Amino acid sequence: MKKLPFLIVVLLICACGGAGHIPAWKEKAYSQLDEYKTSFLTGREASTEPHFEKARKEIAAGNDLGLLTVAYLTKYALHTASLEPFDASEFAKLYRLEPHPADMAYCHFLKGNFNAVDTKELPARYAGVLKAASGRDAATAGREIAAIDDPLSRLIASGVWTKYLPADEAILKIGIDTASANGWRRPLWAYLERLQSYYLENGDSAKANRVSERLKLLKK
Repeated sequence: MKKLPFLIVVLLICACGGAGHIPAWKEKAYSQLDEYKTSFLTGREASTEPHFEKARKEIAAGNDLGLLTVAYLTKYALHTASLEPFDASEFAKLYRLEPHPADMAYCHFLKGNFNAVDTKELPARYAGVLKAASGRDAATAGREIAAIDDPLSRLIASGVWTKYLPADEAILKIGIDTASANGWRRPLWAYLERLQSYYLENGDSAKANRVSERLKLLKK
């Protein structure tokens, strides 16, 4: 599990259900985590946290700290994909009890602690982005992010760069295109708002106004 992309590990395990018995609590936890992910990205606020809490309770009943860590890292990654802050205190508690280097590498990446990331433990899809971040090379980062096949992983990488490094129009547009292609309203609005700020910061009020008008239409 340690080397698998955290946001798809639950789906991979579910897909392997025919190979052996999956405990009912684990199936319920996977289902609730997947519903949480969908609710979060599509902006269904009322059902977002209840799904996560149900997943957490199922995992706690199974006494699986590793899977509970995955659940919290999933939560942090979704916040990162939507350019939102997160509190990693629950992860820290879990890590003290059951430390795994891959978990910490991913958490450091999500928090923008690039120098602390153990490159060997980070999922390979983010390696190029991490290298670009160390040199603050936005052009290279844009190419690396665009090359990530999985759309959610691509959006997470865009979020990491946008949250912690100087804004880049190309990377912001990757975030917008990825979110809109998948109907992910929450990150879409966040990236459009950040693009509007980018244009204002760079003195392009005409483009900023167009983005503002687009947002008003989308939020009706």
